Amino acid sequence: MTEENTKKNKTGSLSSRISNGIADFFYRLGFLVATNPWRTIIFSWSTVLLCSLGFICFHTERDPMKLWIPRESRFLKDTEWLIHSFEEGFRTELALVTAPNVLEPEVLLKLADIYDAVAKINPVLPNGTHLGWQDICFKVPYIAEYTSEPNRQKRQVNLPDDEDGLDFNFDDDFFNTDKAPVTQNSARKFNPSVDLSPQIYCPLINALPLGCYQQNLLELWKFDREKIANLTREDILTTVNTVTVSPFSGHFTNFSSFLGGIERNSSGHIVSAKGIMSRWFLYMNYLTLNPQEQGNMAGTGEWASKETLIWEEEFLHVLNKLDKNLTSDNFSVFYMTEKSFGDISGASMFQDIDKLMIGMIIVFIYMQSVLSKFSWIELRLMLGSMGLLTVGMAFISGCAICSLLGVSYGPVHTSLPFLLLGLGVDDMFVMMACWRKVQNAENAKDLTLPDRLGLMLRHAGASITVTSLTDIVAFLVGSTTVLPSLQSFCIYASVGILMTYLYAVTFFVAIFTLDERRIAARRNAVLPCIIHSEDKVKLCCDRRLMQSSIKAIYSRCILTKPGKIVVLMTVIGITGLSAESLMRLEQKFDPMWFVPSETHLGKFIPQRNKLFPTMGFDGGIFIGQVNYTADFGNIFEMSNRVKNESDILYNVNSWVDHFYDFVRIYYEKDLFRDHVSDYEWRLYLSKFLFSHDGGRYQANFRFEKKLECGQAAPRIKVSSIDFHFQKFFHRDQYVPAMRQIYGIASEVNLTTGDKFATAWSKMFGNWITDEIIDEEVLRNITLALVCVMICTAILIVNLQICFWIFICVLLTLINVCGFMQRWGLTIDLVSCIGLQLAVGLCVDYAAHIGHSFLTVTGSRNQRALNCLMHIGEAVLYGGGSTLLALSLLSTSKAYIFKSFFKIFLLVILFGLFHGIVFLPVVLSIVGPAPYVQPQRPQVIANGNCPGEEMHSMIKKDHREPPDENAQLSTQD
Repeated sequence: MTEENTKKNKTGSLSSRISNGIADFFYRLGFLVATNPWRTIIFSWSTVLLCSLGFICFHTERDPMKLWIPRESRFLKDTEWLIHSFEEGFRTELALVTAPNVLEPEVLLKLADIYDAVAKINPVLPNGTHLGWQDICFKVPYIAEYTSEPNRQKRQVNLPDDEDGLDFNFDDDFFNTDKAPVTQNSARKFNPSVDLSPQIYCPLINALPLGCYQQNLLELWKFDREKIANLTREDILTTVNTVTVSPFSGHFTNFSSFLGGIERNSSGHIVSAKGIMSRWFLYMNYLTLNPQEQGNMAGTGEWASKETLIWEEEFLHVLNKLDKNLTSDNFSVFYMTEKSFGDISGASMFQDIDKLMIGMIIVFIYMQSVLSKFSWIELRLMLGSMGLLTVGMAFISGCAICSLLGVSYGPVHTSLPFLLLGLGVDDMFVMMACWRKVQNAENAKDLTLPDRLGLMLRHAGASITVTSLTDIVAFLVGSTTVLPSLQSFCIYASVGILMTYLYAVTFFVAIFTLDERRIAARRNAVLPCIIHSEDKVKLCCDRRLMQSSIKAIYSRCILTKPGKIVVLMTVIGITGLSAESLMRLEQKFDPMWFVPSETHLGKFIPQRNKLFPTMGFDGGIFIGQVNYTADFGNIFEMSNRVKNESDILYNVNSWVDHFYDFVRIYYEKDLFRDHVSDYEWRLYLSKFLFSHDGGRYQANFRFEKKLECGQAAPRIKVSSIDFHFQKFFHRDQYVPAMRQIYGIASEVNLTTGDKFATAWSKMFGNWITDEIIDEEVLRNITLALVCVMICTAILIVNLQICFWIFICVLLTLINVCGFMQRWGLTIDLVSCIGLQLAVGLCVDYAAHIGHSFLTVTGSRNQRALNCLMHIGEAVLYGGGSTLLALSLLSTSKAYIFKSFFKIFLLVILFGLFHGIVFLPVVLSIVGPAPYVQPQRPQVIANGNCPGEEMHSMIKKDHREPPDENAQLSTQD
């Protein structure tokens, strides 16, 4: 028993020494600052200016690849490889027209109006030149001259000198060859790429005109308005059901894929449709793009050149006018460009910043009501204003320091000032609570102002140090995430909280000193030049309603036996309900949540999903620089595996099997069994790519040199097999599909060259983030909780208090996540950031109460009540200030702000409940003993106030127990 008491005494002595050491440090700091307020202010401002030099290195990250995709992800590396391998590509602009039946002449005429208007788009660039559709479109060879004319005539072709003047009669099947027969021995069709001499065929190929690539149903009538006007409904249906080669471009085209909401008759023929999709393709040179220049502040923009963005902006303007002019009860126009999502989502992220500014004004007014006593002298206008300035200084210094460290600023950082505001104002309220304790002590008037401010910071400093350090550590842990935007935000938050803490205990205390000097001199708070006489100094209201309310509620209700039972049962019930909901919390993210429904994109997407319900995202398998002759068998096997994945893919467009059939039919060679040299293989590939059937696959290859007709194909840099994913709705569908396609690419046994093959789709960027986000949330929160526990244990030096703080934070997070599910929220990047913020906020509420409980003496019930009387008011006010700052976001239509408001509301409500209701109840039952107070001599107010003075003053202030003490059961 004696040995056990010795251990307790040693533990208590250690905690006392650490606690008193921290308290003495802050007393001396407060005394020093209060003695030299102007020097402190100048030093603080000089620090801000010095830190601001870091803005020389300030960098706003706009590249979505560097914001939302894990740096070491396969998708990021594959994207960089594809950009440098393919070099060129296109962007797609879309227009969707809807009607009860779009296969009517009057609807097609309106579609022709849209086509004509787009063709006339000709915006002026900054250099004064014009940029028309023909200048920016993605061009392909047009072969309709040879495939669509019903009566072909002889055409003169410029041939080499030895064949000059030769006429060749191109019949109807010159380009439009039928599909190859099934068996090798069957008679094959004439193929000019194979059967004609290159001297005859290649000049013809090289002379083919290039035209703009687009997909439009009006190609069936060559965009001829007169012909379209004379069509009947039967003419339209016949053409749509029978034509497979575009009369305009000459290429094979599945025109039924342009139609949505199709109705067919019993024989499978189209009889009506409710929508027509038109596409325009813009040329892109990826090597000339810089996402930092063309991206948006939200980091959601697509890669594009300035010229492309200008043309797309004009496209949107033209389609908007057409929408207004053509839309009627029976006809509607919907449209989008590839810049639409970036522009709209970026704007939605910042559209309600004005509401946040109004929220800050409300917080300022709220601060005045908390900090001030209502008289012309004790109105704290300067203190409240400088309190907000303290947060601003911390934000500026933190951003500058992070910039100097090379950490980029991102779009989610817009919420950082409000995090710092919530934490900073909370620290100020704690200081004011401690100041009022000092002022209410009997011997306070005998102490100088520096001594009193030293005593204020003596107790408040330890409390805000605990909360600030735990917040900093929680965010530093979060910075170890693999998500770049979240990592950057956590680093900025850590540094920002550190600077808020430093300026609060220095700059704000210096301002506090000047404000107290003003009050002592009876100067007016608004016009300091006015000095009030002592007999005219009256308070309009000096009642502390919050404190008296806390005293009444806790002593009469919460801290009674029935009250404690109700509180504990409530915690158990809410935790059980939350845990059940937590098990059903989904990991789901839809980029369209960032798009308001009233925007053009918000209208387009639902219509597209309705009329084209199976339209999924496109993707492909990409093969690098291998010896295609040697590895063709492995590539063929992979192609077959891709085609067999019909449960997750459709519309697989593979050159591999078509090339194999081409060589087998036209050269009677089997690429698997017969020996084919590398030169022969590449010559066959060239013949294939310049044939009518194989020409469409030229876009699937990039060569080391230019592909030329009549010559063997250069060595291949990259080739692709295209496909579309089925329509997916949940993470459990698209993540396994992505893994399956990745697996096919990884399992191909390439044996030559770089042996590289991969799968890629633009949507993989979102899907990869979705795949890991739940693990990241769990990991970050778990590590943050562990680190919070360690930090509180080091600073508070009481394992029991640390344990209960940990329990409060854990219960708060369970409640928040559970009610997120009930409120319709999911685990995504936005909620991930919100939950990271939640850890920082909910720690504060419990840590203040836990630390304060150790500094007061008496029975457990008395100590619980006294710590609430001392610090509970400040904690409540701190939570209220954060909630007020974000209150106007409840009316926002932007997904990110709506989500933040919901999460912050849950964090504040449950955090306050567990911090100032559940924790005091638990401590009143099983709370530990207070810090051991060493015996010291009498105090002399000389800036070296010993540790017991603050406690003796607080003890004197509470020398009489509350009136309700008879109702409180002592739990010692």
